[in-house]
Amino acid sequence: MIDWKVRARLLVQRLVDAGVLDENWRDAFENTPRHVFVPRFYRPDMTVLDGSDPREREEWLAAVYSDDSLTTQYAQVSGTDLMWPTSSSTKPSLMARMLGLLDAHPGHRVLEIGTGTGYHTALLCHRLGDRNAVSIDIDPDLVAAARARLAELDRHPLLVSGDGGQPIPDAAPFDRIIATCAVPAVPPAWIGQLRDGGVIVTDLRGELASNLTVLHKTSPATVQGRFQAIPGHFMWLRPQADNPLRDGNAIAVAVDRDHATQRPTRLDPGVLDHPDLRFLLQLHDPAIGAIWRTVRSATELLCVHSQDGAWAEVDVTGQHGRYSVTQGGSRQIWTQIEHTAALWSRLGQPRADRFGLTATIHYQLLWLDHPDSEHTWRLPSQPDPGR
Repeated sequence: MIDWKVRARLLVQRLVDAGVLDENWRDAFENTPRHVFVPRFYRPDMTVLDGSDPREREEWLAAVYSDDSLTTQYAQVSGTDLMWPTSSSTKPSLMARMLGLLDAHPGHRVLEIGTGTGYHTALLCHRLGDRNAVSIDIDPDLVAAARARLAELDRHPLLVSGDGGQPIPDAAPFDRIIATCAVPAVPPAWIGQLRDGGVIVTDLRGELASNLTVLHKTSPATVQGRFQAIPGHFMWLRPQADNPLRDGNAIAVAVDRDHATQRPTRLDPGVLDHPDLRFLLQLHDPAIGAIWRTVRSATELLCVHSQDGAWAEVDVTGQHGRYSVTQGGSRQIWTQIEHTAALWSRLGQPRADRFGLTATIHYQLLWLDHPDSEHTWRLPSQPDPGR
């Protein structure tokens, strides 16, 4: 007999002590067995921890009732040796925070984008009732497994296999929408399926930064709200079940080193480790696809690559406050980074929660401090499926 209720109560107490669990959701977390939905998962070294193996039972239970995200599925990126995660059971403290931000109450009908293991769906069912919980996932195998696990607990919500960025026929409208996946912009279908006064909680992210945002429906075609100083780092909402990439294509950037230039910079490359600067940088330069560090010829470099072929490498050691920059490709990308860092400093190094978003079915505008700010950025929005 698994002593899961004792473990669940201990986990809940940790969430309460951390101040992340709304009291309204306490009963759901205490009485929903997470182990039913995560019978096995991958350790960080990619080995599988299987709860059905008596030798691994204690390690498995301890992990399942810890405050950790557990990766449950990987897929290979076509044409590469890369294995990317495509499903997980989200960290319980992040689930608790998102459910608190969702502000859902009995009687509210909730759409969940990203069924995954089904554990989050079970939490919704416990508090709101099966008829008020609807969940969609691109992977039909995940949906089938979640349906079976929910049925073990006599839970029977509406589960749908399909693209979470598209409408669900005959299921709308919804009072709340919660996405346990990341999007670069709010899909217009979410706005169209949401009741007036409804709430969306999602992870709006780019390649450099990730933050939860809470949006309220202010008109039939508009939602508006603010970012939270809470990173989500969810897997992308993607259109293909068998492809882990959000756009269906592997990222391949050709680096042209034949026409590289070198110059000094006074911008400390270490500042790019700051998540709030990264948040602003991806607004100014959404083509930047990766920032990382490497060592070459005993020199530590900070590397920046863009999807349009621009690149820069900066010696992080520097001398007397000056650092050597080598850059090339389609444009001088480090110059853009310097300008963005200077703006970030002039604005008082704003955190992500000073930013907000106005999203309509036609355009999406991100702003600093208030919607009428002089500092705004247009986000690429997805096409309205009804047009």
